[in-house]
Amino acid sequence: MRRFRFHIGTLVILVLLLGVGFAALRESNETWDSSIYSITLGVLLTSILLAIHRTEKRRAFWLGFALFGSAYLGLSLVPSIEPRLITTKALAYLDETIMGRSHELVVYVDSGDSVGGWTSYRTPKAPPGSPGEHCISIGHSFLALIAALMGGLLSRHLHASDRQRTSGLSSPEHVPEPTMLLSGPSQ
Repeated sequence: MRRFRFHIGTLVILVLLLGVGFAALRESNETWDSSIYSITLGVLLTSILLAIHRTEKRRAFWLGFALFGSAYLGLSLVPSIEPRLITTKALAYLDETIMGRSHELVVYVDSGDSVGGWTSYRTPKAPPGSPGEHCISIGHSFLALIAALMGGLLSRHLHASDRQRTSGLSSPEHVPEPTMLLSGPSQ
């Protein structure tokens, strides 16, 4: 069995991505939001091209990468689905507890009294354009890349197990015994 290894280049890229990610979440604003979203979109579009132009297990990886990442990013952009994602709730919770930003929007509505009273109610969503909203959006972009990576690894694993199953080498019982051809002296 092969041992799992990290290459130094992979670790450098991982540290770079984590540094950029934490900086974007800490200083969440419109510029960080649009930058991270654009990079995520570019990576997902490039993965589609890589899925087309690669073969075998590399194609399987990039196909899973593109499928899972695009699906998650697409779902996080649909207004009726995004608040129902558990990751949205987790990102809002992390932003509230770590960053100390409130995710309750106070809305004032005319109560219809002749006196002209106003009734307020709170919604569990960050106000549009607030750092909390940008933090959640940035988090969804990073989670789309994580979902893409998980989808790529799953797809590559499924491809490898399918290849092993179809080749008939799944167990040592199916390996034919080596035979020697013995022949006598030719006359």
